[in-house]
Formats: sequence, C-alpha cells, structure tokens
Amino acid sequence: MNFIGSIEPMRQPARRSAWRFFPWFVVAAFGVVTAVNGTMTYLAVQSFPGLAVTHAFSRSNGYDRVIAAAERQAALGWNVETGLDGARPVLTLAGPDGAPLQGAQITAVVQRPVGPPERAELSLRATAPGRYEAAAPLAFGKWDIDLVISAEGGQFHSIRRLVVK
Repeated sequence: MNFIGSIEPMRQPARRSAWRFFPWFVVAAFGVVTAVNGTMTYLAVQSFPGLAVTHAFSRSNGYDRVIAAAERQAALGWNVETGLDGARPVLTLAGPDGAPLQGAQITAVVQRPVGPPERAELSLRATAPGRYEAAAPLAFGKWDIDLVISAEGGQFHSIRRLVVK
C-alpha cells in the first residue's frame, strides 16, 4: 500500500473557552457605569438652583415649622405675581376673592443668585390698586427677590427669580 502522508486519528476541535468574552463584559460594564454617571451628573447640574445654604442640617431640623408656615400662607389665598416693567420690578397682589390687595406693607430685598455678592433693598410704592412698583430699576442679569408682604392681618413670604434683559 502506498500512503500519502501520515495517518493520524481525527482530533476533536478544541472547545472554545467562555472566558473569551470576558474583555467584552468588562468594556460593557464600564460603558454602563459611564452612562449612569454621565446621566446623574447632567441631572445634578441642570437641577441645581445655585443656592448653597449654610448650616443645612440645623435648618432641616426645623422643617416642620417651615411646612406649618407654608400651610398658613396657602390658607391666605393671596395671588402674588412678580414681573418687570422694563428693568423695574413690579408686584401685583390679589386677595382670595381676586380683588386687588391694597395697603400692603412690603419688604423686598434683591440679590444675585450666583457670582459676586450684590444685594439691595427695594422701595416699592403703590401705583394702582394691588400694583406695587420699585422706585429704581435693576441692573442687567438674574436676581432673586425676597418678598415679605403683610396685609389684612396675614403675612406672605416668597423668593422669586427675575431676569432683566
């Protein structure tokens, strides 16, 4: 007999290890972690109001008083709208029946929400029933106006954002 080449028993193909996918699992895990961290960072930056409070823990201990004050304020039923007439802050106040709220004592302080501290007290005067206008205009940019309004035996406190363009 004449043979060409050697005759060897047929070998079974080598089983491929499941570990060959391990590098891809590592890459996928890092991809998931990166996507979650990116999403959380985006949400944190978009929702940050720009206000950092000192002594947050001690302030949070009295939060039940904050809730009670908010309930008393809501029970007043007042409608307080803030706006701008040019660069001049304007408040429109209405009682629970929708009638203009007259004779209100208003304390208003404006300050920049971020950046270098800039703060000023506003003097508001009644220009029409339920309409109160600041005597001086605000400079260009974002402002937070801290309002304390007293009228008809009730008190209303609010912080609103104004943007002077």
